[in-house]
Amino acid sequence: MKQSNTIKQQQAQRILELFAIARQRYLDAGGNPQRTPSGLKQDDYMTDEERQEALVLGRQIFPQEYIDNRKSPKT
Repeated sequence: MKQSNTIKQQQAQRILELFAIARQRYLDAGGNPQRTPSGLKQDDYMTDEERQEALVLGRQIFPQEYIDNRKSPKT
């Protein structure tokens, strides 16, 4: 169990690194430091490879039930 948590922590750290790289690219391109890019493709400052890696890691970190609950509206 501890090894599983360590792997998830490493995966989460890598996602944060990818976001930090993208943020720095945004700022280097003259982006407003007070604004956050939308996160949509073409406005996230990630390469296709980085975007794919972040998606794969996110799916490994978060269980499908969590993702499903975030998508469905609360009643």
